[in-house]
Amino acid sequence: MTPSPSITKLHALAALSSNKQCFIIITMKRKSPPTKKTKTQSTKLKYTESHWLIFGIQGIIALLFGWFIMFSDIAEASTLVQIVGVVLLSMGLIEVANLINRHRNKRGRKLSFTIAFINIAVAIALLATRDVPIAVHLSIVAGYTLLRGLFDTIIAIRSIKDTTDKFLWIITGMFGMILGFVILNSGNIDLANTTFIKIFGTYLMVFGLANIFFSIHSKNTNSVK
Repeated sequence: MTPSPSITKLHALAALSSNKQCFIIITMKRKSPPTKKTKTQSTKLKYTESHWLIFGIQGIIALLFGWFIMFSDIAEASTLVQIVGVVLLSMGLIEVANLINRHRNKRGRKLSFTIAFINIAVAIALLATRDVPIAVHLSIVAGYTLLRGLFDTIIAIRSIKDTTDKFLWIITGMFGMILGFVILNSGNIDLANTTFIKIFGTYLMVFGLANIFFSIHSKNTNSVK
């Protein structure tokens, strides 16, 4: 039985209408730009989403060397300055590894690069200036402690959502900024002593403990997810 021309036309119109709807839906899906919310989420939690081992290793290095600097019997400030240079260089190289890992995973790299650059630059400045006046070393260490404390505070306020982690990073950052001023003013007492290095050792210990805690908490949080 041959279908009537009217029925054939109806079928053709239905198919054409269906094809047009599919085309419109596909076009809308292709052309819809990412929302502002997606952009905001992609820019936040950049640095703190680094692998938990990065924070753990940096924390262990800072804690051990901070303890050594604090309770060492070394009386020469220049020797302790060289040790601080080695510590910062190690932390800078670990941050370079973090930078490479973030580049592979297509995550934000600016902050990681900045931290790595500062650590390595300060380390080289300390290691290459053994024979300069101790006031120069004091200024470099004080400036680094202030800057790192400021960085940690900004990271906490802008990037961390977890209340415990945010509080921890803010306290560590503010502690660093305070000790930076203390180190800067410790030079008024006696530039020949190791007071400013001992104070920096205290900062390293607090910084190390904070990073170890954050590393463990980050690992546990990710495992639960």
